[in-house]
Amino acid sequence: MLLKIFLAALITLLFYLHRRVGFKFKVFFHPIILTPLFGVLFGREGFTTGVTLGVIVELIWGSNMVDYEEQGLKYGLLLSLLSLSLVILTNNISIFLNLALVLLLVYAFQEVVGFVEDKEYFIYLVFVFNFILLLGDGLIQELLGWIPAQFLEELSIGGGSLIPLVGLSILLIQALNPTLKRDNVWYYSYGISTVITSFILFQGQHWGIILFPLIWYLLYWTWEKVDNLAFKDYLRIGLVVLVVLSTPYIIELNIINIEGWIENILWSEALLASVSILRIFKLTGIEGYFIVTLLGVIGARWDFLL
Repeated sequence: MLLKIFLAALITLLFYLHRRVGFKFKVFFHPIILTPLFGVLFGREGFTTGVTLGVIVELIWGSNMVDYEEQGLKYGLLLSLLSLSLVILTNNISIFLNLALVLLLVYAFQEVVGFVEDKEYFIYLVFVFNFILLLGDGLIQELLGWIPAQFLEELSIGGGSLIPLVGLSILLIQALNPTLKRDNVWYYSYGISTVITSFILFQGQHWGIILFPLIWYLLYWTWEKVDNLAFKDYLRIGLVVLVVLSTPYIIELNIINIEGWIENILWSEALLASVSILRIFKLTGIEGYFIVTLLGVIGARWDFLL
């Protein structure tokens, strides 16, 4: 009980600090940084699980923390920290099912009480929500016990392979056809930093966490020095190129009967294009997450993904 109170209070504090600090310091309160560091509380397993969750949440919902589009989830940090806590508390049975459950609950919380965000008591509602959710770890663990092990394995295979595609497609479409309220260098610097850091972390190089703020700040600082409006377009083009080049290495497809690296790259790019087309039709990150997860499970069930 005391552990859950402590975790709920710490998650609430980090959420509060993210909302209160200036925009240039918010970089340090993104899931890709804080989730692995938060996981250190649970040991090495918590750190590595935090890297996986942090990258996935950052890719799909991190951009909403930079420029919210009035749709989808904007409490990405809350999602990643609560998901990590529940994964550990439920004995790490399933990362992706825990993430899906917490995603639904956090989004419901956002929609129900989001209209009082500017009230002083809002942060207390966040703490109560966090605590109640963490108290439900036993119920979630029991639910996981009812689900067939085969489905959880298929979810792990499909989710691990395809879910990052949703985030990569979001960054790609925003670079190709921006719908941002603030179409600026700050956002594109963020996108490039996210892709590079995600690529390095998914290669098992955990030191890459420190690159996230460094690249973001360096690109923005460079723009301030050159003072050239065209620099934004260079960043947009650079983001497109980085997403396309890094996709085969971030999603790491393992498709049956596909062994050559050229075929793997072509499949990866084809899947990225397919998910990006869905984004053109205003598909939110939440909708994309569940659609791609379902496709991943089907692919694993039919032995298409290994």
